[in-house]
Amino acid sequence: MYPQKSLDELEQQIKIDFENLNIPPKSWIISDNQAEKNEVDVAIIGAGMSALALALALLSQGIRCVLFEKEKDGQEGPWVKPALMQTLRSPKNIVGPALQFPSLTFQAWFKAQFGQEAWEQLDKIPRLQWHTYLQWFKKVTQPHILYEHELIELEVNSAHTQLTFSHQGEVIQYQASHTVLAMGIDSLSQPNIPSFMQGINTRFWEHSYAGSDYQRFKGLDLAVIGYSASAMDSTATALELGARQVEVLCRCKDFPRVNRGKVAANPGYLASYSEWSDAQKWQFHRYLKHAKTPAPYGSTLRVSKHQNAFFNFDQHIAHVEEHQNKLHIYTQDHCFVVDYLILATGYTLDWSKYTWLKQLESSIAKWKDMYTAPVHEQDNYMADQPYLSASFELQSKHSKLNLSQIYCFNYSASLSQGAQVGMIGGLNYGAQTLATAIAKKMYMASFDRQIDAVKRSEDYELTGREWNEAAPYSTRSKQ
Repeated sequence: MYPQKSLDELEQQIKIDFENLNIPPKSWIISDNQAEKNEVDVAIIGAGMSALALALALLSQGIRCVLFEKEKDGQEGPWVKPALMQTLRSPKNIVGPALQFPSLTFQAWFKAQFGQEAWEQLDKIPRLQWHTYLQWFKKVTQPHILYEHELIELEVNSAHTQLTFSHQGEVIQYQASHTVLAMGIDSLSQPNIPSFMQGINTRFWEHSYAGSDYQRFKGLDLAVIGYSASAMDSTATALELGARQVEVLCRCKDFPRVNRGKVAANPGYLASYSEWSDAQKWQFHRYLKHAKTPAPYGSTLRVSKHQNAFFNFDQHIAHVEEHQNKLHIYTQDHCFVVDYLILATGYTLDWSKYTWLKQLESSIAKWKDMYTAPVHEQDNYMADQPYLSASFELQSKHSKLNLSQIYCFNYSASLSQGAQVGMIGGLNYGAQTLATAIAKKMYMASFDRQIDAVKRSEDYELTGREWNEAAPYSTRSKQ
């Protein structure tokens, strides 16, 4: 019956759906990995939304995986901290990690608890409710997750990857045939800190991704640099918690109006992106970068309803100074004097973020190694992005190191893979694409043994007792 009247009913339907779809399928994996020796077929680094979706897609293929999450249970992803938005930008009927399973969608989960009428009245998905949904999704799909496991070393060998984790003060090693980097938007990135902040005491400022307590801003004068969704969310949260006023400093002369990326994200785009030429991918992403993405409608109104919020356009920061326990922010037009500054300046790729990543960098193929853009389309940030295969594999610049067993399933895959990862709307495509690729590789890696298993099979259709052999025709024809 749809919609279900409770989560218990919905969860029962999910069990029925899995049974009807034969999930997981009959075991077909032939692998030498031994769990008792910490050897796994697929290791997923991270246990957030993308990792959960991939784990489900792998389960549908009959592939077991282990997820390694550095945080504690329930603290995965950005939804509780550091995110500040009230609602998701995505439409409420988004499929997200549910792949092709209707009963696993947010919509089914919501209706089972609150009913059809409440669903019709819902405008956008509340951020914390999305987090609660993902916790439920994790419970019903039951991936194998090891919490408080932070990856500290990654060594690539010919047939596997050696993974070293820090876990509650101990060092633990695992060996994986396939390793997926699914640590979220900041997997290979760091908060972008502009050069004009060099030398400024950190007691005066933070990045919008810091996840700090905004209640301490009560009665203070703040500035927020940026015009993105995070800029609006930081500004609104500070004002709601009692900031005296907030100056929003925007480089742009006006807010962008149209979310071009959202307009482009349709099934044809997601399905065809891997077929695009490098030039098409480059030109499209460069266009999106320069067109810029507007802050969500609701997030912007959340700020503008406050009379003590001030939007300052076409303000380029020249330098910042500390003076008499205040920050002086100089632009070409003004000197803004504030108590505290929040940088909503996004992320920047950082190949030195982790020791293991820095060690691999010289071997990883980047876009600048594989594609030369016309002079008028040059972009250093895009050029430094990893150049991935159609299966999300890292590719090597030379034959000395095979990186095809490592997969970049995070926001840094966007130039190579489009919106199949890093965006909720494309995640169902990306997870199934990667799971299918891993299934193909696992089969081909054991091809001889797979075929030998076919030849040695004793899965008899017939036992020999299903018929009686006829007497010779010559004897029967005379009767």
